[in-house]
Amino acid sequence: MRLPRFEYLAPKTIEEACSALAAHGERAVAVAGGTDLFVKMKQRKVLPQYVVSLKGIPGLDGIAGDDTDGLRLGALVTLQSLKNSPVVKRRCGILAQAAAVEASIQIRNIATLGGNIVNASPAADAPLALVAAGARIVVVGAGGERELLLEDLFMAPGKTCLRPGELVKEILVPPLPPGSGAVYLKHALRRSDIAIVAVAVVLTLKKDACTAVRIALGSVAPTIVRAGEAEALLINQVITEDLADAAALTAAKAASPIDDIRRSADYRVQGIVDTTKLAIVQALADARTAGL
Repeated sequence: MRLPRFEYLAPKTIEEACSALAAHGERAVAVAGGTDLFVKMKQRKVLPQYVVSLKGIPGLDGIAGDDTDGLRLGALVTLQSLKNSPVVKRRCGILAQAAAVEASIQIRNIATLGGNIVNASPAADAPLALVAAGARIVVVGAGGERELLLEDLFMAPGKTCLRPGELVKEILVPPLPPGSGAVYLKHALRRSDIAIVAVAVVLTLKKDACTAVRIALGSVAPTIVRAGEAEALLINQVITEDLADAAALTAAKAASPIDDIRRSADYRVQGIVDTTKLAIVQALADARTAGL
């Protein structure tokens, strides 16, 4: 199918892009890679009159990191760049893991992290890893810049709390404390398919006790969700196999899966339990190795 007719706008600054989006309101959409948007336009699910391209805006595709601030990622960084970046692998390996299993290499070479985030899919891989890593985003609009926790951005499938005319400018990932381990696991029919269940775990050990942990679940609720009760079971505890079992069972309570063409809700519940336990065990081993 052909794309519907629209007017293409190519601003040179992010401020110009925000102004264009604000001026045209619901008639305009922003595009970076377009791997999701153009499919929806061809299917006539989205029919914008104006498409505001972000591709010509300089300075939005950077990757930088240091021990103090952690990792800084521009919104236009591609998923393939995240997968291959030595800086990302060193400072947020869980993000590189997630990017490596998201879609095909052809898609990853075009799709951007910012677009992946604002698409607000509960099954998206990179955003799930970032939620577990405690990432924040910098949002820019007519009122200036504001910063918020990434997990607070998502409202429903395809919906975020971005205000009219706002864009994601940058993603900030805090540095991991010493003795930390992080693992991203995805259960899908094929490695690059949409997840049936996905789990991201980041935990920190000090003298064998778990001093910090974040467990995020994907493809099992309307948005990416944190398994807060499961996290509470592990804090300040020495993690045994029985405790990992209990945390995995508790994590399933945070989900509200549905039946769809990929699997049933019951299948997903068991998938959460199995995948969460495996992720905790692997993150624990990773943390122990990091603490040596």
